[in-house]
Amino acid sequence: MAGTGDDRTQVWYLIGTLAVGGTERTLVDLVNGLDRDRFAPTVWTIAEPGPLADEIDDTVPVRSLGAASKVDPRPALRLARELRRERPAILQSFLYFDNVLARLVGQVSPGTTVVTGVREVPESLPPHRDLVDRATLGLSDHVVSNSEAGAEWIIDRGVDSDRVSVVRNGRDVDAYDVPEPEGLRAELGLGDGPIVGTVGRLVERKGHHDLLDAWPAVLEAHPDAELVLVGDGPERDALRAHASRLGIRESVHLLGRRDDVPELLALFDLFTFPSHYEGLPGALLEAMCAGLPIVTTPVDGCAELVTDGEHGVHVRPRAPAPLGGAIADLLADPERAAALGRAAVQRARDEFGVDSMVGRMAALYEEVR
Repeated sequence: MAGTGDDRTQVWYLIGTLAVGGTERTLVDLVNGLDRDRFAPTVWTIAEPGPLADEIDDTVPVRSLGAASKVDPRPALRLARELRRERPAILQSFLYFDNVLARLVGQVSPGTTVVTGVREVPESLPPHRDLVDRATLGLSDHVVSNSEAGAEWIIDRGVDSDRVSVVRNGRDVDAYDVPEPEGLRAELGLGDGPIVGTVGRLVERKGHHDLLDAWPAVLEAHPDAELVLVGDGPERDALRAHASRLGIRESVHLLGRRDDVPELLALFDLFTFPSHYEGLPGALLEAMCAGLPIVTTPVDGCAELVTDGEHGVHVRPRAPAPLGGAIADLLADPERAAALGRAAVQRARDEFGVDSMVGRMAALYEEVR
């Protein structure tokens, strides 16, 4: 930062808000893990900071641009003013809106390296988003993807491969090694049967409707099984209505947004993740950290985390019948399920620890600044 006498690399992070989500969790872990002798991070949120802001280390400034809406121009003007005044070495963003803002506003500070992100590999973008993304993509100095699939996607959109890096998500594996909390099962209204769970925003692409369509076949084989959906989003009411139409409402529990995911994972006997497309999903990585047997679609980064037959079971996306069959079969074979869970947590520990993620990102900062 100009004029402060601070020789550390100033890194500014820009994100919409620090809501509970995989990208936001990754950002919190990254910021908290950076070596303070080498880096001086600041987190900027476009809207209000959100609940995960409380988990950021007290030494890290969290500053809000105070956006009232997505079309409010004042946050962009404020960020441009602050960038021009403080001139950080790096401005890094992660998701669509903050990527576009970082690319545009970053131009007022030529000495700042603009690093934008790829966090998912969409099947398609709405035409207006596609147009804006392509028009501004060339303003990124570097692009970081959390998966090889995302790197390939962004290169196909016209970014030179030498301006693209892959830094996979990481998690604190030990944080997910927790016992089942006493009384939580009863608090949630769960019985003593097997619990199948998933964690993620309730949006169409996460495949929750496929999971509900698959659930009657699971109940036929395991009548006392219960399905737990953790997360919130626009599909919540539609999912509740879908479960009622299928006659499975009593065995399906929509918990909404929760702050106790490690404890909830400790309740699960099996984790399923039937997403249609992804980046490198944090929820799936967290299930690996918890040592759960997994049934997932092999889309994009999911296949980079879970090898079929080694760390979990793959089923094709949008295929309720194979999904239900794989879940039922794994519940019926606890020895195999336990072996898959052990292999999953070992892989998470070996390859996807938070220290590894932080180290790779720090090395990238040294390279691009």
